[in-house]
Amino acid sequence: MSLIDIIVGVKNEEKYIKRCINSLQDQTISDINIIVVDGLSVDRTPEIVNEIAENDSRVKLLKNPHEVISSARNIGLESSTAEYVAYLDGHCYVNEDWLEILYESFQNYQTKCKLGGVGSTYTSPNDDSLFGKTVAYSLQTFFGGFGTAYTTDEKIVQVETVAFALYHRSTLLNENISYNDTMTQCEDTDFNYQLIRAGYHLLKHPKAYVYQYRRSNPPQFFQQMVNYGSGRAKFTRKYPETKHWYHFLPLLTLFYFIFAFISLILLLNNLINLIIFLIIIIPLIIYVVIDFSYSLIIVKKLGNWRAFKSIFIFPIVHGGYGWGFFKGIVLK
Repeated sequence: MSLIDIIVGVKNEEKYIKRCINSLQDQTISDINIIVVDGLSVDRTPEIVNEIAENDSRVKLLKNPHEVISSARNIGLESSTAEYVAYLDGHCYVNEDWLEILYESFQNYQTKCKLGGVGSTYTSPNDDSLFGKTVAYSLQTFFGGFGTAYTTDEKIVQVETVAFALYHRSTLLNENISYNDTMTQCEDTDFNYQLIRAGYHLLKHPKAYVYQYRRSNPPQFFQQMVNYGSGRAKFTRKYPETKHWYHFLPLLTLFYFIFAFISLILLLNNLINLIIFLIIIIPLIIYVVIDFSYSLIIVKKLGNWRAFKSIFIFPIVHGGYGWGFFKGIVLK
């Protein structure tokens, strides 16, 4: 029995899976197993994993006939015999002290509270595209990621949900906690809320970095945000008590954009006067100013004026998430 089993759900990750596994092989905690669960990849992902496994008995490959990430994690959990389990995605990699940070934090805090898990902080790989880095930094800001697991913190904080966390396997088994196979988005939120309902606390460590590659273009990123919004709506319907006012902000923003556009049409057709129109667009002006300000911050952080495209990323985040949330709540 190993100390920690890391469960890696994959599907068509031939571009990233080797780096992902190599980063786990290099962990300062070596008493681990790396359980890769493949969702019927049609590329070289399984082949690459098997090649690595030939030289490292800690690497194991399992099949996921249901293909979705939730099923992959359940399959990995069922096969695990370790004291602890952690999760990672195939398009991510970590620093060599990632598990050590999570494990030591778990040991320190489990005596101070009923601890369910200690999770990681998202960050952008050095070799990610400029668009990917811009998206990552945008989501880490208050304006782009408020109320999500993407925002950054300066210290260990208690959170409502967390990604890429370390859990005590016996806790998951004793509380009968597993991933919802029907959830293709917000599966971590659903999983973690089961722990919260059972009285456990979740922590996020600011230095347990997970380097995640982002969507490479605006259409793909917009669809990702739509899916996130739809997943959050599905989770909210399942657990109505989890609703917070900020979950509805992107939806209200989307409706306001539509209302402002209709007002412009009415102005151009002389159906409202200029004063009324200017009053209507005051929130839009405030939004643009905030959007502009955060975009300048990201430009400064990345040291590249091309990162000013974040001025469009924030509306994609809010509009895409809002539309997905609307579809999930109203259209179901």
